[in-house]
Amino acid sequence: MANISKFVAKTRDISLTVRRADSFNISYINCEKDIFEIEENQDGIKLVQTEKVSAFYWFRWLVKGNPEVIVTLPENVDVCEIEAESNQVLVTDIKANKIYAEVHNGKVEVSNVQADDVFLKCLNGSAVAHNVKAVASCMVDTLNGTSVLEGEITKDACLEVVCENGITEVSDKNKLNLGCKTDGYIHYAVHCLNGKAVVQ
Repeated sequence: MANISKFVAKTRDISLTVRRADSFNISYINCEKDIFEIEENQDGIKLVQTEKVSAFYWFRWLVKGNPEVIVTLPENVDVCEIEAESNQVLVTDIKANKIYAEVHNGKVEVSNVQADDVFLKCLNGSAVAHNVKAVASCMVDTLNGTSVLEGEITKDACLEVVCENGITEVSDKNKLNLGCKTDGYIHYAVHCLNGKAVVQ
């Protein structure tokens, strides 16, 4: 089996964007570089935000924009695991085995990704999967807020849409995928405890 290279990120209050490129690179926008620790070894890359962005940068963001870190990952990175306390996480234009992203307060989004498994979780805010091609499963889960799945779902995929307290919306084109019981098919799940679960 080939070496599985992993990208792990733990952030506190910055906006994190992860996308594919030829090589690993990190850009810091409107935030201090020294509040991050980076580890690179044969297993992969780890990015940890050790302190919150200083107040000075938050005052500036009204003018300059959000404190943001943009990470580019090469083709050999197969697993993305991201955990953020607040703000937002965007994973875009990537092909990987597993993409796991969790934001406590804010927004988590994947866009134009291909993966065996995609798992998005947001406690308070929104979780959005846009144009995701999953091989095994794609799960979008929100505790308080909005869970959204957008884009083409293959005809033989199973779709589960549940909102415990709130609204579920499924566009007509995706209704035929609801609740199929067979194993072995791609499984898309859109869950929300309080708020809205949307498939469009």
